[in-house]
Amino acid sequence: MTANNALFGRVQLQHLSVTNLIQWGDHLSVDHPGIDAQHKAIFDLGTRVYETWRGGAGVDALRPAVGKLASLLKAHFAYEERLLAEIGYVGLDAHAAEHRQMLEELEIMHGRFHRPNDGDAPGAGSVQAPGWSVMQFMLGFTIGHVMSSDMSYCRALNASRQWMPGTA
Repeated sequence: MTANNALFGRVQLQHLSVTNLIQWGDHLSVDHPGIDAQHKAIFDLGTRVYETWRGGAGVDALRPAVGKLASLLKAHFAYEERLLAEIGYVGLDAHAAEHRQMLEELEIMHGRFHRPNDGDAPGAGSVQAPGWSVMQFMLGFTIGHVMSSDMSYCRALNASRQWMPGTA
């Protein structure tokens, strides 16, 4: 089976869309407007990068968007960690360690966009292709990080707002 005909279940990889796997919605809200807006912006950009690759764009066309994705994610993690430090979130060290791990994964993915291999051709279905790694990263970000780790600080974040003057 060639890379272009690789199957995921019964669906050819080139037909697999991130939005077929997960939709952005309230179920991903941490109930903080700033963080929620950042999460959605990261998800939207990552999805656009993957969908553009899936539509046949080459690696050169995707590099700027992947660089912007890296910048968005770094800024978001810094914002989130600063906010969690301000409220004295007890799980901050573990949460920050997860952020560092995700940034390391992103750096590896970003490197693939600067050192393409044979599976990087437009439309390639290789799991080594950079577009595929973007989809995996976005699923890990939304399902693994936002739906799991970020949801764990919601209660602490909401409790801190109840005690702040002018918030409720």
